[in-house]
Amino acid sequence: MSRELTRRDFVAESVLASAGTLVGAGLLRAEDAAPPPTGKPPAPQAATWTGKIGNLELSRLMLGGNLITACAHSRDLRYVSQLMNHYNTKEKIIETLALAEKHGINSINTHIDDASNGIVKQYRQQRGGKMKWIVAVYASPMSANPFEGIDRAAQEGADALYIWGVAADGLVKQKNMDLIKRTLAHMRRTGLPIGIAAHTPAVIVESEKAKLDVDFYQKTLHTRDYPTAQKPNEQGDFGSYDNSWCRNADEVIALMKTVKKPWIAFKVMAAGAITPSEAFPYSFNNGADFVLAGMFDFQIEEDVQIAKEALAKAKRDRPWS
Repeated sequence: MSRELTRRDFVAESVLASAGTLVGAGLLRAEDAAPPPTGKPPAPQAATWTGKIGNLELSRLMLGGNLITACAHSRDLRYVSQLMNHYNTKEKIIETLALAEKHGINSINTHIDDASNGIVKQYRQQRGGKMKWIVAVYASPMSANPFEGIDRAAQEGADALYIWGVAADGLVKQKNMDLIKRTLAHMRRTGLPIGIAAHTPAVIVESEKAKLDVDFYQKTLHTRDYPTAQKPNEQGDFGSYDNSWCRNADEVIALMKTVKKPWIAFKVMAAGAITPSEAFPYSFNNGADFVLAGMFDFQIEEDVQIAKEALAKAKRDRPWS
């Protein structure tokens, strides 16, 4: 097929042809004929809809556990958790899990509790659901069996385990890395992928420094660009009214660039204060391999579309998992 030959085409093709002639004549080495490097690092490979944690193939958008537990960070609106509980009946939750799978979400992240265990098991056994179950666990030092929750989660069918963020925050603050190590060792015996969640960057810093044997991290990530965000002069990690979970996003982003393990960003919408169309691109562009998001059934289709568009357009320095 012929095409119009522009001046730029002519110059480029003439240079390449000349170089090829010289190489063929032995007057120029092949490596010298190659175009000079641009000096820019290669762009990270484009993301697919799924990524790997251990041996698990997981959707990059994950379903949050507040769907089941009705735990809503609702600032001073005390009725919201009760409202969620009335809307998300057991039947509605199972329906939502099926809808999420239909749209390509294949994992849910919950705590180890009777409600979560029963509903996930019922969905799998009675509806044939394939949803992967990622479970938050922790050690109970005062219990006769401090690792009972870990054993229970594995027996109930968990696909991956991680130390609950609140527990990890507290243990690192107490400088109790020994209990973290013993908890991880018990988790590793289950044969499942294991990780650590955190609200504070110190957990990731100390975990990396100690070279802990984990497969993934889970870290809060969101901006302060919403009206009820924690003010700079407010004390505490979560704000005065349970309204903030990531005090310094820039610090988190810089830290996670140095971490090679996959990581799941959570609280990305600051419990509903930031829209998915803002939160998902922000998380993926800034290094998160997966995003955990609480969703009602009527939000799933749109959220999946937003996530897919964010993945397709993502510009990031950190390679995908």
